[in-house]
Amino acid sequence: MLFVGVTRFKPGVQSQHDTLRSAFNAHLMQPLNPRIRLAGPIFDKSGSLSGVFMLLESDSAQTVQHFIENSPYAHAGLYERIDIDAVQFEIGHL
Repeated sequence: MLFVGVTRFKPGVQSQHDTLRSAFNAHLMQPLNPRIRLAGPIFDKSGSLSGVFMLLESDSAQTVQHFIENSPYAHAGLYERIDIDAVQFEIGHL
């Protein structure tokens, strides 16, 4: 099953984000469940970094939640919000 995970950073965490970026990318590269299909930063209307978008393949939303909550950004308390939703493609493909 595919899930969309969108995290939103708290205001004022840019310097912490920059410090943890390598550790976060290493976390994403782990060959574990969930399988990351796409991932990258998202930006607000002003062009400032506002969060992370992830398309993940997993057996359960709980596994995705656990993966995101165990990231270096989450451990450092950078997230204001984490949203996880199942998705089913109707047009296009990976």
